[in-house]
Amino acid sequence: MCQRVIRAVRAVLADEPYRSRFPFEVFGWESAEGQHAQRAYCFGADRHGWVVVDEHDRPVACRPSHFYGEAEIRADLDRILGR
Repeated sequence: MCQRVIRAVRAVLADEPYRSRFPFEVFGWESAEGQHAQRAYCFGADRHGWVVVDEHDRPVACRPSHFYGEAEIRADLDRILGR
């Protein structure tokens, strides 16, 4: 995830109701978690993206690449929360 997207996610997750409902982790490209995410989620050809998974590691929101910001992240989280 590019730094712009990471900043956008952190800004959204600083607010309620998101802060208390969604943990946030950034996985490096070469890490085991990063390698898993590149194979498992809808990240597209550049293998970068944003994903929210449920308790069974199934994606409930996923955006490929890094052409989105706070508005799209809030929309994804609001949809998940049923708002």
